[in-house]
Amino acid sequence: MRLFIAEKPELGRAIAEAMQGTQESKQGHIIKGDSIITWAFGHILKLAEPESYNQAYEKWNLNSLPLALPYPFKRIPIPNAKEQLKTITNLINKSEVKEIIHCGDADEEGQILIDEILEYSKTNKPILRCLINDITPKAIQKALTQMQPNSNFKGLSQSGFARSEADFIVGLNATRFYTLLNKRNGGQGVVSVGRVQTPILALIVNRELENKNHKSLEYFSINGEFCIKDSMIKAPLKQEEKITEELEATNIKNLCENNAAKLTISKENKKEYPPLPFNLLELQAECSKLFGYSPDSVLDITQTLREKHKAISYNRSDCQYLPENLYAESPQIIECLKTNFKEDIGQLNANTSIKGKAFDDSKLSAHYGIIPLQTKLNLEDLSENERKIYTLIAQRFLMQFYPPCLYESFKLRFKVKDYVFETTKRQDLDLGFKGTFENAESHRDTSALPKYDNNKVQYDNNNQSNEESLDFNTLLDSKEDKAICKAIILSKEKTKPRPLYTMTTLLKDLNQVSKYVKDERIKKLLLEKDKDKKGESGGIGTPATRSNHIKTLIEREYISVSKDKKQNIKVLQKGFKLIESLPQMLSGVDMTALWYEQQKEIQKGLLSKEEFIKGIHTFIADLINTNKESNMSFNQAEVKEQIKCPKCENGILREISGKYGKFFSCSNYQNGCDFKAKSINGKPDLEPKQESQTSEYQCPQCKKGFLIKKEGISKKTNKPYTWYGCSEFKNGCKFSCFEKEGKPNLEGNDG
Repeated sequence: MRLFIAEKPELGRAIAEAMQGTQESKQGHIIKGDSIITWAFGHILKLAEPESYNQAYEKWNLNSLPLALPYPFKRIPIPNAKEQLKTITNLINKSEVKEIIHCGDADEEGQILIDEILEYSKTNKPILRCLINDITPKAIQKALTQMQPNSNFKGLSQSGFARSEADFIVGLNATRFYTLLNKRNGGQGVVSVGRVQTPILALIVNRELENKNHKSLEYFSINGEFCIKDSMIKAPLKQEEKITEELEATNIKNLCENNAAKLTISKENKKEYPPLPFNLLELQAECSKLFGYSPDSVLDITQTLREKHKAISYNRSDCQYLPENLYAESPQIIECLKTNFKEDIGQLNANTSIKGKAFDDSKLSAHYGIIPLQTKLNLEDLSENERKIYTLIAQRFLMQFYPPCLYESFKLRFKVKDYVFETTKRQDLDLGFKGTFENAESHRDTSALPKYDNNKVQYDNNNQSNEESLDFNTLLDSKEDKAICKAIILSKEKTKPRPLYTMTTLLKDLNQVSKYVKDERIKKLLLEKDKDKKGESGGIGTPATRSNHIKTLIEREYISVSKDKKQNIKVLQKGFKLIESLPQMLSGVDMTALWYEQQKEIQKGLLSKEEFIKGIHTFIADLINTNKESNMSFNQAEVKEQIKCPKCENGILREISGKYGKFFSCSNYQNGCDFKAKSINGKPDLEPKQESQTSEYQCPQCKKGFLIKKEGISKKTNKPYTWYGCSEFKNGCKFSCFEKEGKPNLEGNDG
């Protein structure tokens, strides 16, 4: 028998559906003919926590850093996946199973996700690798004919494990280190640090600081109005540097206005092709812009569209291109869309004799673009959000079967004296795909879909009504070379900083962070990392992980995102302080670039995983030794001023959430100071403690003890209150009551 191990249950069921034979469903697996299909739930193993190696590591302590964990690291079952892991390992070891098929997703993460299960089981049975992008039966059947030995992917696996374990080492040690430094200096809370998460925060911080610190430069915008055959054309002055002196701007106006201009016209025929199918990042950015969806919600929705509805191809793709052999299946996909959509979203006039630029094997990564599948759907079964996103994906696919928009681009150059004014005009010849999709609407109960305009040239549209009477082709043919500069318009402007990030612009920037890198070697490595990924140009993270990193930054209160459709991103004080406190190696993208260089060597067998990990340990040890005297401190308690500990007079009091509510303790606790104080309205209660007063009232419950007057803080109102408890509480009496009019309220509720 053959055992198929899928990454998720939905894929497992799809594999079973694609096979011939009688199906028998079991707990955690399916038997189909002579095959067994089982599945993980994503990662079902995780790297063991430090305390599983040494119980002393459970308590965070500066002196124990860097943590000396034995290698290789242990992987343990994720608690809620223990039973499924047991099912998989039992099936692997089943004597009837002669061959195992690895069906993880076709990328590094998918490779290690199943490999770690195989390693955990210690199997030595033959293993094949099956790469599945499309979970329709026909596509799965085809993938089963193209399987390879899993050993062909050993380099990819070792590289993936190396990156995963290195992220574990850096995140574990750096988070503990900076959290403890912060606490020692009076701060509070966990200071989360990570290889990808922290540089993303740094990118946002740097943009906001640049925006805040921007000093506007005043300059003059200079535009000419030129008369050609009774038509007026506006054109800006072509200049290398901004003109900041009013005298110079006025001089240009006086020299050019009402003077003859020499006109030069050139024409270029151009094509504007339909945009490529979506990858995850492009889809997240588009959904943020159109609908205000967060990246993680788009990921969740597409996951449902893929797994539950089998409506779309692999949703975590980083690629926008499609395999050429998929072109032959396109008519069937379009027929499904004709069935699924009652109104025309572009499916009715799609021309399958047109083969769009998206079909290109040379530009594929491990995945291909997100497209609709040959699945017939009742759109009423989809949620509104699912319909919106499915429609977007369907339309992008349909565009590949429409012609490009054809247009003429005219460049007009006016020379007056020694000054040159230039503008570009466009005349559409054939709207092509834009005629169908520019005003397209998604499903009738959703918002309008985007207007596509992907040409790179900027066009001036002012005075369009005047230009309608001007035929640029006739003007070109007549070899007209004269114009009159009727007016020069001066306007005082100010330079503006780049705008603060929105979710859309941040997502777009994360795939090209190399443009902000000054170190040429690091920039080159980042660009090389993405050289085969169309749409990625020295990015950080992956389309599938970026949304989780952003989510973590929000949850850790490093950034905030507005709740409206724009999703404006703001850095919180904690975020500013963290980036200010960290070294460049943690806050920049250098680490990702340098790791990539070494991961390439691991994939080629030139560097072992163990050597790579040894280098990471050295880096962390150097980081800790270099920065252990840092005075970083942020995320202070709400107390306006720092309050010194009244007991040791060295530490700072910081507010902590305990089992029974908030209290203040000394930051010098590691050196033995055990001072604690109640938190009253966010401030430490430093009033001298009074001994509990034993009253003359005998306990009505045990009849032995006397009631003791005590004070507490209400969890609901955070205000102090007085209550009474029995002096015999140590011997088991649990009587208590509140105070009323200065006396124990013996008629009130006890307990």
